[in-house]
Amino acid sequence: MVYARCVCFAFLFRFLKVNLFALWQVDYLANVHAGLFNIFLSSLYHAMDSLPALKPSEIEAFLSILEHVQNSGLLARFDIDIEARMHDVTDRIRQVSAHWFEAVLQEKQSAPGVNRALPLLFMTDEIEKSAKALDKKFPEPLLGSVVAILPRTVVDVSHDLSKLDLVSLFIEVVVPRFIGTTQQSQKKLFESSMNGPTPDVPIQDIFALYRRSKTMMKMYRAFVPE
Repeated sequence: MVYARCVCFAFLFRFLKVNLFALWQVDYLANVHAGLFNIFLSSLYHAMDSLPALKPSEIEAFLSILEHVQNSGLLARFDIDIEARMHDVTDRIRQVSAHWFEAVLQEKQSAPGVNRALPLLFMTDEIEKSAKALDKKFPEPLLGSVVAILPRTVVDVSHDLSKLDLVSLFIEVVVPRFIGTTQQSQKKLFESSMNGPTPDVPIQDIFALYRRSKTMMKMYRAFVPE
């Protein structure tokens, strides 16, 4: 019921001419819009828990309402720290991405076998597959148009369009973690590749891991701003 009322408010206020209202009425509308913005940005925040399997259909309603509320122009009249709220969502995306990496890596490493390179090779497949899927589902940053049109007194526009770029934020977190994990395992990998006539880690897997690491870094440079 609350959701339905919020939807009605957002669509209705979008077409209101604010200059036809008394000051106290405009302040009231601004307060309502600020509340709507907080509610649906919070919903967007919690929806990020599904990353990287998040579907556009899961957040379309939230994004639509946020954009309609922002297009009203009333948020600028209300004392709301939009940049801080955006940072909250960005931080959540990073946290969920890190958790995903650790969970998948643990799953790969728990599989039976002595080849230490295989879990890392499988991780590159998971990272690349998830990044490509996100890029296909969300080719544009979320709320890019909303943040971009905020007044400069409300938000630092130098941080605008890249803030909620799901692909960029996901890769920004998981690729460095993969590289770090690989570097930490480097000594044991080389030792396992030279422990007898039939080594635990075939040398070709070492070379494959090197090539895949280069691919990960190439993907990082392509998607993550300097």
